[in-house]
Amino acid sequence: MHRVINYLALGLFSTIIFLCLLLSYRYLNIQSSVTLIICNLLFITLFFQLNGSLTLKSILLTGCNLLGLFTNYLFQRICESGHMVFGSAFNIFYAIIFPLLTLMWIVPFWSLSLSFLPKLPNTQEHTM
Repeated sequence: MHRVINYLALGLFSTIIFLCLLLSYRYLNIQSSVTLIICNLLFITLFFQLNGSLTLKSILLTGCNLLGLFTNYLFQRICESGHMVFGSAFNIFYAIIFPLLTLMWIVPFWSLSLSFLPKLPNTQEHTM
């Protein structure tokens, strides 16, 4: 019964991740979708190598996608507001600053999410 619940949770979280990618592509822009895909690829490269349950890892990946969707939505609104106030020159500034803004949420979330997973046996401190 426990395995069935874990697989149902994994299916639910996979669906949420897919919906985040779909909403990002449909309602925001291609940059946001690429950002989420890069974030997913960064996390998936370590997905099976780290300790911890599959459910916990999928919860963290889903949280990353939800946070990415939210921040990309905010960035999109900032871009639209800046374009209305400053004109098309703001788009050049935004194109330069967008990767830096993206790194400001991907790197901290990725590193904090890795701290939620149990440490490997050879990296734990040994007490005497």
